[in-house]
Amino acid sequence: MVIAASNSGIVGGIGCGMMQPAAISSAVEEIKAGTTSPFNVNLFVVDDLQGYDVDGDNDKLSWLYDYYSARGLDRPHPKSFAPKFDDQFEALLAAQPPIASFVFGCLDRDQVKALHDRDIAVVGAATTVEEAVKWESVNADAIVLQGIEAGGHRCSFINADDPGMPLKHLLEAVKGQVELPLIAAGGLMSGGDVREVLSYGADYAQLGTSFLTTKESPIPPPYRDSLLAAQGKDTTLTKAFSGRLARGIVNRFTTHAQDAYTAPYPVQNALTQPLRSSASANHRSDELSMWAGTGVGAVYDSPSTAEFVDRLQAEYSSCA
Repeated sequence: MVIAASNSGIVGGIGCGMMQPAAISSAVEEIKAGTTSPFNVNLFVVDDLQGYDVDGDNDKLSWLYDYYSARGLDRPHPKSFAPKFDDQFEALLAAQPPIASFVFGCLDRDQVKALHDRDIAVVGAATTVEEAVKWESVNADAIVLQGIEAGGHRCSFINADDPGMPLKHLLEAVKGQVELPLIAAGGLMSGGDVREVLSYGADYAQLGTSFLTTKESPIPPPYRDSLLAAQGKDTTLTKAFSGRLARGIVNRFTTHAQDAYTAPYPVQNALTQPLRSSASANHRSDELSMWAGTGVGAVYDSPSTAEFVDRLQAEYSSCA
């Protein structure tokens, strides 16, 4: 999917936040073999919480264990919660992708310099003015501004529980506070949306949800079907699956866990992984984390990434 996007004239991006270092190296090698165009590798700047005492949360997580039992599944006992970021970062440096982006935290100056020394452009992600200023202070090359409309995890790192603000308001707040190029993200689905967000002061636009129904997308069929059927009102911010706020399509699990306690990320993510795997294997959407932005109502069954990019370009040009 990344190769198809980059070969279509845009910058494809691969989420490597939960990949082990060897898998990151392999993915970058494969992408380089498939395209000579720029692409982006994204990592999560998080503590892997290997020493976290899950048993200490037994009472507060009883709702989740009861849910597993009701579904006929064994209670989860993850041996680890996430790969170690330091190890992932070393693999990233060695792989040398053209661009690396980061969410959930901010690199320090030495880490940014290490990337620059290997000709890797650095893109930070922010949901507030304060976060954007922080990324500029460590010499990042650009900043993704994520509006509340965005699908998937909130990239916040100063206050992870802050749901954020609409993209237009975020752009207006950040513009003039930093000098770096700004990449707008959140609810953008068409070439017209791209042109509009550039008029608000963005330098670039980032789209995600609209690519999920292309033929190269690896998502399971129940997720795809739910995307094609959903409207913006069918999405919600939830911590149920991962322990961090993320926007996805409402289903039985998000509703059941609406007011329940969740362990911190990435512990909760590891605890729900068997549930998600079971749902995918059994072609059910009721326990999948179906990330989607508020623009999901505009999703359509696109034949290919290349054809979708052509449509974006045509829409963008027609709005001139």
